[in-house]
Amino acid sequence: MALLLPSRGPMRFRPTRRLLVSGGLALAVAAAVAVVGFHAHTHAHGDLRVTDAAGNVLALGAWRLGASAGGELPAVASGELRFELSNADGVAHDFVLLRAPDGDAAAPALRRELERAGEVVGSVEAVAPGEAGARTFHLPPGRYVLYCDIAGHYEGGMYYTLVVE
Repeated sequence: MALLLPSRGPMRFRPTRRLLVSGGLALAVAAAVAVVGFHAHTHAHGDLRVTDAAGNVLALGAWRLGASAGGELPAVASGELRFELSNADGVAHDFVLLRAPDGDAAAPALRRELERAGEVVGSVEAVAPGEAGARTFHLPPGRYVLYCDIAGHYEGGMYYTLVVE
């Protein structure tokens, strides 16, 4: 025995398709927010301080996310320079010091482009929330980029350029 249902014409799936598309879009936005770690905002996550061998503060900058193009520290004299990162954020941050190729005026938009073009001088390992980390480097004249190596942080503006004269 067959069950007969009244005919309603061709079946339409548009409302379901719209739901799937809008649901997929919502999922993509949620994934992007999760990758950035809810850090798509502009405020300091700590301080970056550069001092000379005598302990004089030469440059100071806020270690932050959300700036569209990082920042530039004031030029400093070559020699022994100590870089200190204090972390006031709820997640770990670090930094890599990279000597930029001669002639480059600005840091590239993507970290992998920067790493391919420059020479890594050294780094400060991940600094836990509420802690500080430091390292001293002997830097000859040149242009350098300091950036957080945590995924998405360089692209989020957590870097500085520095000219050493």
